[in-house]
Amino acid sequence: MEIGYGFYTETYGGSNITESAWTRLSQKASQRLEHFTFGRLLEDWAGAPWESRAKCAICEMAETILAEENRAGKTSENTDGYSVSFDTSQSVDSLLYKIAYVYLGSTGLMDFGVDE
Repeated sequence: MEIGYGFYTETYGGSNITESAWTRLSQKASQRLEHFTFGRLLEDWAGAPWESRAKCAICEMAETILAEENRAGKTSENTDGYSVSFDTSQSVDSLLYKIAYVYLGSTGLMDFGVDE
């Protein structure tokens, strides 16, 4: 389900992502959320009890993807003696999974179990 930029700015209250970058970033976040939920997301979320939670997860995940793109893994940089430090403790996917779990962990969508 496509999430409009209006939801991001008005409902979620986001302001870090420009409208021109929203489609690309929200698509990346949506694909990762689909992966984290093992393909359990419906094509049309309208009316699903977790609809708003999933949309907010995508908004926060999109902001995280943008921050990671802008940072390129750097935690600090010193141009005086040219020193750059990189964060290798967590991958961006790990951060995105944690965000998704905050919003959808209690819905059953992210459970590893098998449906019968």
